[in-house]
Amino acid sequence: MKFLFFLLFPVFANAQSKPLQYQWRKISGPSQYKIVSPNSSATKVTNLVAGKYLFELKVTNSKNLSARDTMVLTVNPPLNKTLAKNVTATAIVKSSY
Repeated sequence: MKFLFFLLFPVFANAQSKPLQYQWRKISGPSQYKIVSPNSSATKVTNLVAGKYLFELKVTNSKNLSARDTMVLTVNPPLNKTLAKNVTATAIVKSSY
């Protein structure tokens, strides 16, 4: 069963007010997924199936210092096939940088 999408929104502090580089990646989980904008501060993950996913966000500053944070996403199989067509979810990944 496929789900529509999942939104990943990091929350961070950038005291330097300089550009940061972002990199989202899946560390583990089902092979079926798509990170829409892997180099954006927030991204959408689509084409999810039931299972447990582990995603990582790496943030790098202008001095090439980086920090990483991970999040676990568990997608449960739908109880009702009709509801599965309209399922969406959001999460906040908190990263203090």
